[in-house]
This record gives sequence, C-alpha cells and structure tokens, in this order.
Amino acid sequence: MAAATVGVPSERAVAAGTGLEVASGAGGGIVGSYTLEAMPYTDMDPNAVNHVTLANTGTTRITSYTLTVDYSSLVGAVDVTVPFSGCEKKTEGVLVCQGKDAPAPGATTRLGHFRVRSLKGARGGTTGEIRVSGQADGAAITERVWKVDIKDVGFVQDRATGKVEGEVKPGAEVRPGAGFTYFGANTLKGTDLSMHATHGSFEQEFSNCTYGKLPIPMDSDPGSLTDLAFPAAVCHFDNTIEVGDSFDVSPGPLRIGDDALGTALISHLGDTDQLRKMTDVHPGKGPELKLVPRPDSAPPGKPQSRDLGPAYRVDTTADAEAVGASAEGRPGDVVTVQVGYRNNGPGGMPTWTGTEPLEDPSVVTTITIPQGTTVVKVPKRCWTEDDRESRPGGHVYTCRGENNDWWVGSSERLVWSFKLRIDKASVKPGKVSLEVLRESDSNTRNDTAAITVKAPGSTGSGAVPWIAGTAGVLAAGVGTLLFATARRRRQS
Repeated sequence: MAAATVGVPSERAVAAGTGLEVASGAGGGIVGSYTLEAMPYTDMDPNAVNHVTLANTGTTRITSYTLTVDYSSLVGAVDVTVPFSGCEKKTEGVLVCQGKDAPAPGATTRLGHFRVRSLKGARGGTTGEIRVSGQADGAAITERVWKVDIKDVGFVQDRATGKVEGEVKPGAEVRPGAGFTYFGANTLKGTDLSMHATHGSFEQEFSNCTYGKLPIPMDSDPGSLTDLAFPAAVCHFDNTIEVGDSFDVSPGPLRIGDDALGTALISHLGDTDQLRKMTDVHPGKGPELKLVPRPDSAPPGKPQSRDLGPAYRVDTTADAEAVGASAEGRPGDVVTVQVGYRNNGPGGMPTWTGTEPLEDPSVVTTITIPQGTTVVKVPKRCWTEDDRESRPGGHVYTCRGENNDWWVGSSERLVWSFKLRIDKASVKPGKVSLEVLRESDSNTRNDTAAITVKAPGSTGSGAVPWIAGTAGVLAAGVGTLLFATARRRRQS
C-alpha cells in the first residue's frame, strides 16, 4: 500500500459491499484534525476533543475487523493510549486490535481519542506519527496518519513537598517545597525560579534571590488588580540543565498569616516575568538557595498543568457583623449613612468565591431604607431589589464591593454611603441584613443592624451618633483557586 498523505486517505481496496473507514471526528465531523499534541501533563489532555470515528461506508454488515496501530516512531518519547478495544502488542510500538462491533451500513460510531503523553527525556519540538490501517471482512481499511508534535513546555512542576495533614494554626511555620522536570528542547545554562506565598511570609532570605511584593490580578482580567499583594521572590541558579533533568527546591520556612484561611507556595521554574511586576524590591541576604538535582532512584513525579501547591488549610474562622448607622436631621435635610459589614476575624474572608469577579459572594448585603426617607444618591455597586437598577428612590438595595475588593481582613470593613432625604419628622428605622457563608460567619446573631434617623436632641430608640470612616484597605488573606489558594470548604 502506498504511503498516505497526512489527513488524506489513499486508494482503498473494497470487497463487494464492504467498507470501513477510521477517521478523525474533530472539526465538527466535516474536516478532521490529524495533528496531535504530546504534552507531559497527567491532569490535562489537549487532544480530548479530537475523537476518532469508525464509519461503515459499504452496503453490508461487517462481522469483524482488525486494526493495526503503528506508533514505532514515538517509542521512548511518548506514551500512547489508543481508542480501540481488544488490542495486543505485536512489536514495540505496534498494536493489533480485534474489533467485533462495527457500525451498521451507512452508520458511524464515535470512539474515544488518542492520548499521547510525552515522556521524561523527550525533546520538545520533535515529531512522530501514528499510522492506523487494517482489514474488515477481507477488505483493506484506508490507512490514516496522525502527526504527533512533542511540545516544548519547558519546566513542569511534578512534586510538592512539606505537606501537612489536617489544619495548621495561624502564625505556624511550615516548610513547603516543589519539584520540576525539564520538558524543553535545548540545554539551558542557568535558570530562574519565581515564587510567592499566598497569605504567608518567607522567614528566611537567600543571597541569590530578589524579594518584594507581588500584586495579584484576577484570573479573568489580568489587567485588573485585586486588593492583594503577596510576599514574592525571584531566584537565579547557574545549573546546566539537560532535557529530562529533574530538580527540587525549598525556600525555607514559611509563616502562615495571622488572618489566613489557607496558605500556599506558588512557584514557577524558568520564569522571570514576576520580577518586573514586584514592588518594594530588595536583594536577599543569607546563604545561597540551591536547586537540588533529583536522583534517578527517586520516585517519578506527576507532571501537572497547574501548580501543585503545597497548600495548607488553617484552623480559624471569620465573623461578618452587620454595620448599621444613626443620623440626625429635620424634614428636608439630606443626611449620609454608611452601612455594610465588618469582619471581626480572627481569620480574613474573601468577598466572593466563584471563578469570575463578584461571582458567588461570601456575603450578600441587603439594605432596607428607613421609612420616611428617600434615597437621593446611591453608591456604586448597589442595586434596587425589585428591578436591579442602581437608581435613587428605592426601598431595598443589595450591595457588593468593587471588582478588586476581594479580601476583607480581620478588623476591616466594607461599607457603602447612601444619601437620604428626610421626608417626615418621625422615621421608622431601616436595617442592614447579611446572608453569609458559614465559613465567614462564626456568629450569626450579629447579621442584622439598624439604620435610624432622628431629630436633633431626641433620644430615639437607643441610637447613638455614628461616625463612619472610609472602608479600610483590604489586606491580604486567603486565596482561591483563583490564586491556587486553599480555603475552608462550605459546610452543609
């Protein structure tokens, strides 16, 4: 049989009424993709959408068929899993698969996809192929060829050390570490490690590292920063690194933040972009941080497309307390009340827990306006409950923080400023009501607070003058997997 052009079937011999085709079903089933990407990750498969189809193009039912899968050009470089059943190894890199359940005449069966994972030592940028041919009831099956590109993905994290079972206390010291394997294309003369500690701090500095603070952006909008900045470092190593080399590194003790709900070490080998983003930069002092070669006898790593951590859960709680207000004035006066919530700690709390900004808020804040007053100015991020408009004149509003208000540390608060016109001499109090995730609310008895407006000199109903400051700068606390940070799981 003549060699087939990639993605284009060669002429096929067809027995009377018999025909079976193997093809790529990607591209909407019209034009298949015959190029596969080989990456080392065990938690991500870029070829999952590139399924294989089996089509009966003849007029008779096929009783049995045999497929030969030849990936001998990839032996030692790629681990291949085929989408066919009944396969046995014929020679190294060649499988023979016996099939029984062929589709009916004119029908197509959708199978799985080729899983091609690059192995340690495979050089990025090289290629190979998977050739599929065979016979169905004596008729030759058109040979199909999938091209395999071994991707240069550089360093891949495949180990996390220093994990702790259960929870740790705020302020405790842990010793996290990470391991990497080089899945690149060329020998390197030196490399760099960037790392930051989410809701923690480095307790030791090293002379070949530069330290500072790393502002943290939202995953969905890298151009918009949150209110978080974590301790960070970039370290340089002079090691000569060959394709397939593995290394482990530990930055010394890491102190858990006092208001952290969770802490993690996030690190990347072969990356210096972090250095230009850091603030308050200064050179490290102390010994040299070592990139330690991993011995061949060590257990193999598990390459991941995302950071492994390690992450630590912290034994702490937070408490959101409703913040009400009291104002004085006569009919016709316009008064200002600042209302919202305060975090009584000791742990910090995220303002939202979803994958997008403000998605799945930790605290839903509802403001009921005092009867006898009219809202004449509405703060940003507050909407009327009935029509979801940010307009004056509403009776009930729900409020959220700005996109970058992601963390409310212990003793900090998030408040909104309403301007109210007093319409009557006697005003019925309004209120602030909170709906809070349990992990952010250790005391549910303080989830409501009054908003009172009274005339000058009146005693009111226990109300006292309330002076509102601006919302405190939200300090760093626990992250998400927004920032690969562990947080306490919601309890039912």
